[in-house]
Amino acid sequence: MPTTQKNPRKREQKDKLTLSLGGILPLDEVLLDAIVNGSHEGIAVIGDDFKLLYVNDQCCKVFGGTRDELIGYDFRQFINEDSLKTVTQRYLQRRSGKRVPDTYPIHLTRKDGSTVTVEGIVDITTALDGTTLTIAHVLDITPIQRGQELLEQSETRYQILVETMNDGLAIDDRKGNITYANRAFCRMLNCSETDIIGKPWVNFTTNIDEESIKRKIDERRTGISERYELTWKSSTGELVPTIVSATPLFDRSGDFIGTFAIVTEITAQKDAEETIQFYLDLLSHDVTNQLQVIMTSSGLLEEEVPQSYIADARNDILEAVERCNRLITKVKRAAQIRQIPISIVELSQILNERILVLEKVYGAKVHQQGIKKKVLVEADVLLGELIWNLLENAARHNPTENKEIWISVEPLKDVVRIAISDNGPGLSDSRKTVLFTERKHGGGVGLRLVRQMIRKYGGMIEVTDRVKDNPSEGLKFIVTLRKTQKSK
Repeated sequence: MPTTQKNPRKREQKDKLTLSLGGILPLDEVLLDAIVNGSHEGIAVIGDDFKLLYVNDQCCKVFGGTRDELIGYDFRQFINEDSLKTVTQRYLQRRSGKRVPDTYPIHLTRKDGSTVTVEGIVDITTALDGTTLTIAHVLDITPIQRGQELLEQSETRYQILVETMNDGLAIDDRKGNITYANRAFCRMLNCSETDIIGKPWVNFTTNIDEESIKRKIDERRTGISERYELTWKSSTGELVPTIVSATPLFDRSGDFIGTFAIVTEITAQKDAEETIQFYLDLLSHDVTNQLQVIMTSSGLLEEEVPQSYIADARNDILEAVERCNRLITKVKRAAQIRQIPISIVELSQILNERILVLEKVYGAKVHQQGIKKKVLVEADVLLGELIWNLLENAARHNPTENKEIWISVEPLKDVVRIAISDNGPGLSDSRKTVLFTERKHGGGVGLRLVRQMIRKYGGMIEVTDRVKDNPSEGLKFIVTLRKTQKSK
């Protein structure tokens, strides 16, 4: 190689290398030098004493030194501590004839103290004079590694952002099967990630027909984004109203591969809408009706009518005032729901207290099962109001002379089920479906309150027949509440 060496020892090593390589590759020295030094890879030849016998121009750039500063020196002085042991062992094992990996990353410290990461491709050869030479091709992959680190950091930041966001995020494939769901979306449906991934998103929704599903998928295929309301159904049966912002996903070829959706729960907004309508109903119908009764009955008191009419008018006034007071009390309770924190509440004690009041006020015969055992649930101090509304509903709307109510408590692994049944007239299936949402008279106020409270507690409520498939035999409410750790 045409490199002038000032150091006689290095000149001798270079001549030895030139002789050896010349025997293997009989090319014109100038041409060989152009080929080797024109390579984008660093090329180094190492002897049997760890010393560098030859380095090309690119290798000098990688190591950050000149040939005079590199040739004749032990290559290990440039290897970082974290790579030194591995590189040394493989150098020795390879030269002894053992098979070791020939491609691996190596961390180097350059002459100026900076560090680089290279990919080393190493092999050995035997020159004509019998000398065993190690040939190393090194490629500086520091920019690639740095880019990978930046990509990983970016992915980590993205993952943290996605997993800590308040909104749900879900991605599905072209068939509508969910391929990703963040923590918020899993919490929304009260499911684990494994319960969701791979399943069609429609499995977790309610009141959406096949035609609507097909239309939405077709719209995504054509590139249309959309924002719409969608109600999901959690694993506990609770309905979760949301706003879905759906955006189509396409690969580099422009083919549709699925949908990216941000899912924002709007339960609070829906509750607010219901509350507003709730108050409007009270003012426009319930309270107005009672005021009309009071005004009409008050008018009778001024007329010359039989004494019995006056007594009835007074009773009607008192009853109307009592109804208004009852409504006001329930409205106050509704206003308190959001402000009171969730705590640990003992269920059996509340049930026993409300049963005594029910028997005294309505004279109902109460059949109990499983109430004696202490059960702790996640609720608040208004749980008694919830229980009372269900008990009062069972008794007050029961026209039978001998009112009977059945109450049972069934503790399960993570929840407890409270069933309250009556021997009243019952409800048709169509009425059952709208019982908690219909907007009519004051009788529904308490049940709306019950629904809001159970939603806050993270539980669920269902209504069915006391006797299966026989609505006329009475109604049955089943409330499911979460048990606390202490009672599991």
